[in-house]
Amino acid sequence: MPEPSTTNPEHWYRQGAQALGEHQLEAAAQAFWSCLAIDPRHASALHLLGKVRERQGEFEAALALQLGSWREDPSLGWNAFAAAELLRRDGRWGEAAAAFRAAQEVLPDERWIALQAREAEGLGVFAGERLAGGLSAAAYRIWCRSFEPVLSPPAAQGSGGDRAVREAWHLDCSPEAVLHPGALDWLAGWLAAQPDRADLLYPDEDQLDGEGRRHDPWFKPGWVSESFWSTPWLGSCAFWRRDWLHQQGLSPLPPGADPLERWRWQLAALERRPRIAHLDRVLVHLKQGPAQDPAPYATALADHLGRCGEGPVHVEPGPATGFRLTWPVPRALRLSVVVLTRDRPDLLEQCLHGVEASKGGLDLEWLVVDNGSRLEATAALLRHWRQRPGSRFRVRSLDQPFNWSLLNNRAAAEASGELLLFLNNDVLVPAGVDQDWLKILAGQALRPAIGCVGARLLYPDGTIQHAGLLPLMGAGCEHPYRGLPLERAPHRGRLHQLTGWPAVTGACLMLRRGLFQAVGGFDPALPVEGNDVDFCLRLGRAGYRHVVCPEATLLHLEAASRSLSTSATWAPAQSRLMRRWPGAMASASPWWPEASSLETTDGRPRELAGRGWS
Repeated sequence: MPEPSTTNPEHWYRQGAQALGEHQLEAAAQAFWSCLAIDPRHASALHLLGKVRERQGEFEAALALQLGSWREDPSLGWNAFAAAELLRRDGRWGEAAAAFRAAQEVLPDERWIALQAREAEGLGVFAGERLAGGLSAAAYRIWCRSFEPVLSPPAAQGSGGDRAVREAWHLDCSPEAVLHPGALDWLAGWLAAQPDRADLLYPDEDQLDGEGRRHDPWFKPGWVSESFWSTPWLGSCAFWRRDWLHQQGLSPLPPGADPLERWRWQLAALERRPRIAHLDRVLVHLKQGPAQDPAPYATALADHLGRCGEGPVHVEPGPATGFRLTWPVPRALRLSVVVLTRDRPDLLEQCLHGVEASKGGLDLEWLVVDNGSRLEATAALLRHWRQRPGSRFRVRSLDQPFNWSLLNNRAAAEASGELLLFLNNDVLVPAGVDQDWLKILAGQALRPAIGCVGARLLYPDGTIQHAGLLPLMGAGCEHPYRGLPLERAPHRGRLHQLTGWPAVTGACLMLRRGLFQAVGGFDPALPVEGNDVDFCLRLGRAGYRHVVCPEATLLHLEAASRSLSTSATWAPAQSRLMRRWPGAMASASPWWPEASSLETTDGRPRELAGRGWS
């Protein structure tokens, strides 16, 4: 007669669990099978045997065991979770989401499981695509089919909105533009609800491929001058109020007018300073049209900017359908470069060499603040740079608690250059960058209308770290497009164009020295985070604009020189910014498209926010 223990399923279950904990997979499997031979419905044994099979690479067997365990005892919880993980791995997103939700109900304290459920739900909706990588053509079609707001006018508007809009507004549309069904009726309702009258309206748009399928959405920002100049967004369709045109003595162009003539007409109309409003709906679909020589369009834009007092400027065709704009820099312009460092001579040397090799005709003055370095290699590097023939290189040693604002202010007080460049020691100049990047930044910084000029910064893996700063995004003061690969550039390739933002990062920030002095420099009460945002907002309040230049594409080894995993200064900085700038910290207009979510940095449509989809 067998020993009582050998007929007790719990005996074999405990042996199996012990063997699994000791990574003895075959022994664990034998023990669990012995348990199941006595009690085939032993849910815990099924669950752990599934774990064994998963580790042994037997996916199908592992999934069958976990599903069986879940059927036998739904109250176990972890069996549902294990099944969900395997279902997700198998691309069965809807089933995985249901299993995660079942696990969450049984394990309410494990709140992170709900995040897994929402993520799986999103993967199911978008056929396994993660939205955080940028909206693909397939994902956009799913949005169009299932999430796009319906263009229905208010009930009181009824029919006839189309005719009313056409009577009051000039439809300035490309021959390739196709209005979305109901677009003008919706616009009539929108106009009826507006307290302020605009003279020019422009909608969001997308494109049609050869099969008539929608793709490449362009969710546009509000009116930001530099963003419009680099990527003009009136080409497909714009609406001009007829009585305003009459007041300005402008006759609408007839349908089918020459595209270049239409572009010049639009620029002439913009010079009359119309009141402009953006329509945050995709009202227009653009078919592929005949190719146009971009050079005359660039010349027309340069002439327009000259008439508007923004010249002299060189405009040439840029990425996609945009323009590349550069402003001249006088000879022998002195640029004072301020760098803070605390050891990490490996980073500092690369930073110094990269900028020095890019100076072109600029007269560089280096102001390095040594904030408590201890390594002899750092001291040797600084001696070497001070002793270079003809070098303007000064080192100020300030061995005190790190305060980014205070240290930069002290260095800037000693600068003699017309321009200042504040540069982190972990910002490096990669091979292949535009050789004139430093002069391009300088040309922007010399413009009277411009406050701060920033660079496009990449992580070492080539994804975006910084292309602008937006106070309201994410948890606050986030970088739009952070984490996106360069080839996934939403909003009609905005990452590759000159763009305007409410703030730029202090990791690479250039401006006129007199302007820096006029606003009192950075705020030492913001020692680590938020100082760049506060500084830019102060300049913005004074009427200056801030831009990011994609020609200056640098590497930022963010957190290489100090740990950002925990920060005791982040929350106090956010609190101070909120108290000081309640309006600016609560608005993303006009810089971020109204149609895009502020919850994430990837530019996804706002209808996909709040769902926890990755």
